[in-house]
Amino acid sequence: TTASKPFTRAFNTDGTDLLRLELPGEVDLRVWDSPSVRFEISVSLPTGNGPMLNELANIGRYNLMSKTDANVLVINAPNMQKQLKVKGQDLKENLIFVVYVPKKMEVQITPPIVALAEVKK
Repeated sequence: TTASKPFTRAFNTDGTDLLRLELPGEVDLRVWDSPSVRFEISVSLPTGNGPMLNELANIGRYNLMSKTDANVLVINAPNMQKQLKVKGQDLKENLIFVVYVPKKMEVQITPPIVALAEVKK
């Protein structure tokens, strides 16, 4: 069974003209007349269940964070940078971000930065 759940989130774009998205998953951009950026996030767990997905949501796994750097609004998902394991197996998560962007805003999509560390003995 696949567990799935939608989430929504909006961000104010005051004083910014570039949106940088650093998101782990598929991004579907749409333009709209509103001055804010709106996210519709669809999460599915092909190997998970509803209670597991709810628990991941409750602990903030799918929270988006924003920061403004000069005229750039940066949106990322910092809690998604760690790979989770369930019963010793990597948890598969399918994420689709539908992003509604104001007409005059420029968008840059960059892959999220994932820190990989290797321990040598």
